[in-house]
Amino acid sequence: MKTVVQKYGGTSVNTAENRKNIILNAKDVINEGMQPVIVVSAMGRFPEAYATDSLLGLLPNKNPDLRNKDLIACCGEIITTVIVSEELKMAGLKAKPLTGGQAGIKVTSNYGSGDITNIDTSHINALAKDGIIPVVAGFQGLSEEGDFVTLGRGGSDITATALGAYLKSELIEIYTDVDGVMTADPNVVEKATLLNRIEYSDVFKLAEYGAKVIHPRAVTFAMNANVPVCVLNVNKGRKSNRTIISDAASIPKSEATFMAVTSLNGCSQVEVDAKDAANEERMFALLAKDGISIDMINIFADKRLFIVDTPQKPRIMEILGLSGLEYKITDGFAKITVLGNRICGVPGVMAQIIAVLYSNNIRVYQSSDSASTISVLVKEETAKTAVKLLHDSLVEV
Repeated sequence: MKTVVQKYGGTSVNTAENRKNIILNAKDVINEGMQPVIVVSAMGRFPEAYATDSLLGLLPNKNPDLRNKDLIACCGEIITTVIVSEELKMAGLKAKPLTGGQAGIKVTSNYGSGDITNIDTSHINALAKDGIIPVVAGFQGLSEEGDFVTLGRGGSDITATALGAYLKSELIEIYTDVDGVMTADPNVVEKATLLNRIEYSDVFKLAEYGAKVIHPRAVTFAMNANVPVCVLNVNKGRKSNRTIISDAASIPKSEATFMAVTSLNGCSQVEVDAKDAANEERMFALLAKDGISIDMINIFADKRLFIVDTPQKPRIMEILGLSGLEYKITDGFAKITVLGNRICGVPGVMAQIIAVLYSNNIRVYQSSDSASTISVLVKEETAKTAVKLLHDSLVEV
């Protein structure tokens, strides 16, 4: 049986009216001769009663046992599976709610940030064979110790694409409140337009650099299994305009130099004195051992510059202290990234970006590039203006 995985986020499942879309889309898949597999998030957002943050707010202390924290966080998705399953039954369809564990999802024991290690699809396949729609709780799995473990924020996207990969599905549909992947955040840039098709690698970069349409870890599962992902508006149905994410071979090459602009807030710039090579080597080794990701590394004769996520600052300071290096950390930065088509090495591209920003009194503190991206570091309060200026100046619409 060919399957289509359909994932619904919190604002798509929080009211009976919104959940009618799930029934319509499931019936549409069945009418096409395929089997829907539905993945759901917790209902709504804080302060709605069953949203994840609302459930976490019930905990009596600020630093709860991590196992207990994950256990209560998993309840929101489980509640949604039952509600959606019952509504599907009322609409004349057969459905069964499943926790992540019941769906065969095995994860590592890292509470709050588990990684999917395997999915035993036998139960889901058996249900599909009998025409029963599996309604799977996103955001969670079962560890080898038998504990509920969450996958981190945006984890339902990961559940959906991982299921699609292991099931070898025809398609993975990610339902959101926007029409798909846009050339910029439409809340920031009025002229932002829909990208009808985009490569896995490009959407991964956009997600990694701040676009909130799909989780970057989710893209990896689909890419490795070469299962296409469709991002579309839950209120417009399966036949509406959408973004198809697939491999490069299935996408016509664009002649446009620039494709999209995105931003990532909450960055801190770290400046390290580079006089002591041994201590510097120790610093990088400690950062790697601690699993701390650093970005936009700029090497100068007398100093090193890089950025980190601001929440990592306390641990960064500990490591720099252990390394015996002089340093300065400055908060309040945003990383603006322009995604393009083989833009690295094209004469004048960086000059064009710098000119647009400097002519509007936006200072660039660092830059970095790759074959398809150019990133600049600006103060966070100028980020939205920077995104709008670069989009209006560079992206063809």
